[in-house]
Amino acid sequence: MRIIVVLLMLANIAWFAWTHWIQEPARQAPVQRAAAPRLLLAREAPPPEPGQSRPVRPGDHCLSLGPFADLTDAARASTLLRENGLQPRQRAGEGVIWKGYWVSLEGVADAATASGIIERLRRFGISDTYTMPGNNREITISLGLFTERPRALRRFDDVKALGLEPKVSERERSGTLYWIDVDVVPPARLPDPAAFDGGSGRILRLEIQPCDEAARASQPVPEVARSGAVPG
Repeated sequence: MRIIVVLLMLANIAWFAWTHWIQEPARQAPVQRAAAPRLLLAREAPPPEPGQSRPVRPGDHCLSLGPFADLTDAARASTLLRENGLQPRQRAGEGVIWKGYWVSLEGVADAATASGIIERLRRFGISDTYTMPGNNREITISLGLFTERPRALRRFDDVKALGLEPKVSERERSGTLYWIDVDVVPPARLPDPAAFDGGSGRILRLEIQPCDEAARASQPVPEVARSGAVPG
């Protein structure tokens, strides 16, 4: 009996040793991670398929034309743009209006001297002259306002050839300016900038430039301007 008890004890000890020190623990199944998509650099991206293109935004082709010092000139420009299949928008703001290159003769002593100079100029074919008040009661004679610098310099030389001392300066004034904003999506094109002069006789110094933030506030040209009428 004693021998049986000893054998049972030895069997229990052997089982304990087998389960805790000899048998390998059951291996856990490896965790499978979902494969994340690989990021592509811009240069690695496949080229777009034929026929696909980036959608065009209106701002990509927006141009601003101006400034116009007179609403009539702005309306005339809008009409010209519509005749070329474009849809102009208009906005206004305060700014400096460029008037032109002014040729003048300053420091004339008195009215009698000024009258004599003007008469002399007219005999030599320079008739667009007039007097205006100067500093310290002196008189200034205006010898012409020109949109092109070469023409102003030509007048300067003509007057200087008579023994006088004219000067050339740029004339500006503050006032309301008008801009025309328009989307020019190829194959559409702007008309020749010279066509915006319109023969009105006003001096225009127009610029064509990309639209800025202010262009977002521009409004479609009113119907009265579309018909070519001059607002009252």
